[in-house]
Amino acid sequence: MTAAGPAQDTLADRMGIEILDEDPQRLVARMPLAGNRQMYGFLHGGASAAFAQALAAHAAALRAGPGGRVTGQELSCTHHRAARGDGWVLGVCTPLFLGDTLATYDVAVHDERDRRVASARLTCLLHRAAPTPKGETSACP
Repeated sequence: MTAAGPAQDTLADRMGIEILDEDPQRLVARMPLAGNRQMYGFLHGGASAAFAQALAAHAAALRAGPGGRVTGQELSCTHHRAARGDGWVLGVCTPLFLGDTLATYDVAVHDERDRRVASARLTCLLHRAAPTPKGETSACP
C-alpha cells in the first residue's frame, strides 16, 4: 500500500493491500484473499475490517495534508457474505462527512463477482500539521 506518511512495514503492507485509485473523493484498493482467510477458507472478518480501516485512514490522511496525522475514532463493520477463492476483494472508500478536524468514510468491500462482502464506516480525527511561522523552517528529527 502506498503510504500517505513515512510508516514502513505496516499491517496494510503485510495484508497485500494495493491502492488502485487515490482520488480523495473515491479511494479504490484491492486485497488478496490469500493470507487473509480464516480457518474455513473464507475471508477473515478481521481482515475485512482492517482493510476498510486502512482505506478510510488513508483517505483521511490525504485530507489531513502533508505532515498531518490521523487517529481512528470509531469503526463499524457489517459482514454480509463470505468471500472465497484465490482472488481479490475490492474496496471503495467515499467520504460521508468532511470537517476541519473530523472525517467519516464509507467503505464497500466487494468480491470478484461484484457482490458486497462487507460495509464499513470509519470516523477519524484529523491532526493537521502546524503551519511553520513565516521566516522559519521546520525542524527535522
